[in-house]
Amino acid sequence: MGALTAIGSGLAISAALLYVLLRFLVAEPNASNATAAISRHAFWTALIAFLASGTSGLSNLWANPGENLLRETGFAGTSVPTLIMHAAAPGLWLGIVYVLGQFTWPRHLKPVRAASLEVRRLKTLVPRFLAGFLLLCTIISTVLIIVAWNDPGAPDRVGNQDSTGIELPIYAGDTDAYGNPIDTDGNLLDLDHPEEYLTEAEADAAANEPATWPINGTRPGTLVGPYLLGGLGLVLLSSLGAATAIVRRPPLDSLDAGDNAVLRSIWINRLLRTTIFAVTGFGMAALGYVTEGMRARADWAMPLGDAGYHFDSTAQDQANALNGIATLWMLLVLVLIVAFGPPKLAASAQFTGRRPGAPSASYSQGRDFLLLAQGASIVAVAMLGSIPAWTAESGTTSLDELASNALTMLLAIAGYFLLQALAAWIVSRRLGSGVLLNRPRTDLLPTWFVVVLCLAATTGVASVATFLLTGPPALAAAAWWLLGILLLAAALARGLYRMAARRPVLRGASGAEDRQLRVLVAQRGARTFGGVSFIIAGILGTPGYWVTTDFGQVADSFQDPAPSGFQVTCLVLGAVLCLLPASTAYRTARFDAPVPSPSNH
Repeated sequence: MGALTAIGSGLAISAALLYVLLRFLVAEPNASNATAAISRHAFWTALIAFLASGTSGLSNLWANPGENLLRETGFAGTSVPTLIMHAAAPGLWLGIVYVLGQFTWPRHLKPVRAASLEVRRLKTLVPRFLAGFLLLCTIISTVLIIVAWNDPGAPDRVGNQDSTGIELPIYAGDTDAYGNPIDTDGNLLDLDHPEEYLTEAEADAAANEPATWPINGTRPGTLVGPYLLGGLGLVLLSSLGAATAIVRRPPLDSLDAGDNAVLRSIWINRLLRTTIFAVTGFGMAALGYVTEGMRARADWAMPLGDAGYHFDSTAQDQANALNGIATLWMLLVLVLIVAFGPPKLAASAQFTGRRPGAPSASYSQGRDFLLLAQGASIVAVAMLGSIPAWTAESGTTSLDELASNALTMLLAIAGYFLLQALAAWIVSRRLGSGVLLNRPRTDLLPTWFVVVLCLAATTGVASVATFLLTGPPALAAAAWWLLGILLLAAALARGLYRMAARRPVLRGASGAEDRQLRVLVAQRGARTFGGVSFIIAGILGTPGYWVTTDFGQVADSFQDPAPSGFQVTCLVLGAVLCLLPASTAYRTARFDAPVPSPSNH
């Protein structure tokens, strides 16, 4: 009962602080521009709700009570009210912040009408795409939670080895010159904390015991699934309640009927996008719980006393692959919810238009969105590119090592081009004028850039051919894999170029602006293909793959000689080409240039 009271008090205090923040700080009582103040208030409310409805705390739902939890958190168990709060927090804060936002408007500008004859219905304000995408994310998360519900979990194990690799000091009864206890290395000890050292007898006993590594384990799915499913349901219920409050809120006198309708659409749009992210977070939490159980059960199956690796590399690979897919899915969701942003309120009467020489709105939005997509792509490539480092036992032979590199490159290339193609499609759909080109653009890449690409492609293909003709026969299969990856990268780069060349003209943009965004998309695909070509040449140029032992077998990785100059040069050129700025492929745009007719494209 005391825990419930503390949780309720914390919620009430937090809600009060949020009300004060939204009412007196975000609402800007001294603002003179009604439209700007209302827009800023709506934005900050949505941002606070997005941050408050995060799902990072859901990992506490499956922490196994025991000594491991005690050492990590200071508590040996977790109470039911605390678990309920972890699961309910995203939904509660989502509803609380959005509902409070309807009562903290900058009403000092003009009073809110007490009533309105306007007929408002929720279905007329909900964007169809976001509603459909929310339904898809809900289905996926529900299926993952059902899978988690049926997971058996795994018990925890204390073990006699420190997973951090730090050994406890040993106390043999020695003291320093002042009578203070010291360990066998002469460092001072605090005997009031026996968990921080070992006695000599305990150390001798531990040395004679088989090595046992600690396992955190997970709670059974029957104890975790109900919290996840309940939390997911609360998110959806809170979203519905907040949407109802937005629709039923009296209109603001500071805005006309049209702007009031736009304002409601803004709120519904942001509410749906926040809900989508929270719903997806519950699904990814369920998947994270399943992967933790996979790792723990695999660790339990490892034999005790093994002086080698204390984890199952196969289970680690499978779990990390699932986590990589989850990360990629979250990035896709993030890109989509950013792309389908809300409408904007009409500018105030004092606004006279964009400053001379300023870029158009469609160009600025497209450029910023493509920059976001590039950042998401880099994160995805970094995650997928870390696969070879996920397990310490992979790459025991050169063929295994090459297979691992090929798989990594395949996943990274597919993830990068998928995100880039999605971003290009969204720009075309959201910012395009609908005016199709009479013929595709063919001048998106400068001549020097095409020459560099041809040089890179020639180097990659020549390296594969040389490896197949004169390299070790045992590694010929890996060379064919890399050739297939090179051809796939070329096809994907060609597809991205075609998307850029055939995209409809940007709405309200000048010819130079329209061309810059086309070049930006086309150059990303082309430079990635060129970089992959050089990287493949560098991989196949590894000297260790050309070295054989006295038995005629390909040398293992630990016998590899130092990298050759050719290998280092190719890898450096590949990295530089992948990171080459798009500004190198086009001239500085004149933003006030007239818009050319579609026939000029």
